[in-house]
Amino acid sequence: MKILFILLIAGYSSISYGQEKDLAISKIPFQLLLNVNSVVRNEELLIEVEDVDKMSIITKKVITVLNANGDDSAIAYQYYDDNIKIRKQFLKVYNATGNEIKEYKQRDFKDVSGVSTNDLFSDNRISYLDYTPTEYPYTIEYYCEIKSGNTAFIRSWMPVKRYAQSVEESNYILNNPKLIGLRVIKNNMSNRISNSGDDFNLKYKAENLPAYNYENLSPPLETYTPYVKVALDKFSLVGVEGEATTWKDFGKWQYEHLLKGRDVLPAKTVQDLEVLTKGISDTLEKARLIYEYAQNKTRYISIQLGIGGWMPMLASDVDNLGYGDCKALTNYTKSLLESQGISSNYAIVFAGDEKESIDKDIVSMQGNHVILNVPQQGEEVWLECTSQTHPFNYLGDFTDNRDVLLVKPNGGEIVTTKKYKASENVIHTTTHLELGSDRSFKAEGKRSSKGIEYGNIYPIAKIDEQKQKTYYKNVLGHINYLELENIVHTNNKRAQNFEETLTFSGANFGTTAGSRILIPLNIFKIEGEDVPRYKPRKLDLEILRGKTVIDELIISIPENYTIETLPKAIDINNQFGSYNFQVSAIADKEFKVTRKYVLNDGLWKKEEYTAFRNFMNQINLLNNQKAVIAIINQ
Repeated sequence: MKILFILLIAGYSSISYGQEKDLAISKIPFQLLLNVNSVVRNEELLIEVEDVDKMSIITKKVITVLNANGDDSAIAYQYYDDNIKIRKQFLKVYNATGNEIKEYKQRDFKDVSGVSTNDLFSDNRISYLDYTPTEYPYTIEYYCEIKSGNTAFIRSWMPVKRYAQSVEESNYILNNPKLIGLRVIKNNMSNRISNSGDDFNLKYKAENLPAYNYENLSPPLETYTPYVKVALDKFSLVGVEGEATTWKDFGKWQYEHLLKGRDVLPAKTVQDLEVLTKGISDTLEKARLIYEYAQNKTRYISIQLGIGGWMPMLASDVDNLGYGDCKALTNYTKSLLESQGISSNYAIVFAGDEKESIDKDIVSMQGNHVILNVPQQGEEVWLECTSQTHPFNYLGDFTDNRDVLLVKPNGGEIVTTKKYKASENVIHTTTHLELGSDRSFKAEGKRSSKGIEYGNIYPIAKIDEQKQKTYYKNVLGHINYLELENIVHTNNKRAQNFEETLTFSGANFGTTAGSRILIPLNIFKIEGEDVPRYKPRKLDLEILRGKTVIDELIISIPENYTIETLPKAIDINNQFGSYNFQVSAIADKEFKVTRKYVLNDGLWKKEEYTAFRNFMNQINLLNNQKAVIAIINQ
């Protein structure tokens, strides 16, 4: 479960920007219109820190949308709850010549729950307006003013927020009349950005920032674009004040005010755990049993109550109700473990397959999810407590290999979650195919998946049979007249290995060429990365996770066929990985194909992209090789 953040969309002038400046499309500098979907004409953010527990935020953004791909930048919204009050909100729409065509006032905004499901509890809501355009281009002007008692979150400044969006002007102002200590980090600042602030008050202005266009396999946009992140040395979270300049102090504050005393369990539950683990001396095995006990007893729902949505439910309430969010289920599992003498740490993380880390350079409230760390001698055990199906000590690509904050009684600590190496992310396929004299075939294929690949595939066992067949027909879609006859799944959770066994058949295997048949050698395809051509490539190349794919195929041919030509062995090794391919006859009427593909994770300069693209294209070419068999009795 992800912790719901309070997203502060703010700006600062109550004077309509449309009255100050000509909003005609013709007034946009030509260089800002090149290869873009939208242009930020002006964005203004004013944060007024009135006291440790009082803050006002005003935002204004004026954005010109050039085509349908830019519509998402015109959505206007504001989260609010009992501690964030919307004082004013409106949106105006202008046509291509800069004339106002529509105005939406506060009453026109939709008001919905701030979370996405109905089986939950939350005091977070969203006031939003999703404008449906009738023509392009158009311009929106959005204004919102809020009051907040939470100063634990100070909104960052990132003038370039999305791909294919240029910025004409963006302003960020933080007024701090009480002179509360600030911690500020900034990156990718250029001569297009001015700073006229001081140690306690900030004032940044960006002008004429060109757009970045998305390129496949590139690092996050934040890697290239300017940003400023801010935190207060003294802050308040829903009336609970804190002071911290180090992660150790900040973690201790979180433990004292968010976690301490919320781990008490019913006596019967503790007794049940003692019976469950009786006679087991191995700590890891005991922890595994307790984790599986929690999985079987609870289910996940989203809950955004407590101190700003950050405080977990009481462990006793989770035990009684049988549900909780990520905070609650993690705290509950932690309580279960510690009742049996096993120490663990509440860990705050940014979850998602893009691998976002806690920014250790600025001490502040961060993260959107919570997992559990169980330190053991020689290894760190990590538990995803919201899943009822994950194996013990398995994270997958949702929380792997990123910096997280451990919240401990004696303070916070930044550590890194498990990295799954290329040698651990393994897909291994074995297939035996028997070819008939009429080019029909029967085959049995097995695929085992480990590491990150395990987490990507094991949920298929829970979907209905028809959907499974549709999935496998897509996987094997290059085979003519395919008929799936049997599907068997084996989930070895302890080994974190998922096995699929398929029995299938088909007709017209291969391609005839006179008295010869060209036989494809890739029943389970080895998929390379998508590598479009860029002229030129402008962003660096990043492979987030490596993998190893091993494919073994045995083909048996009938008596009236003979093996004529087999492809030569290939062995490629470079900085990006390797590809090894060989075919050999293992009997008079049987040959074996072995392929091994290794993709390394890493970050490379943009100049290396062409070499990587050539590597991928070479693999795709080699995957399409054929064996030639001849018909000897016609």
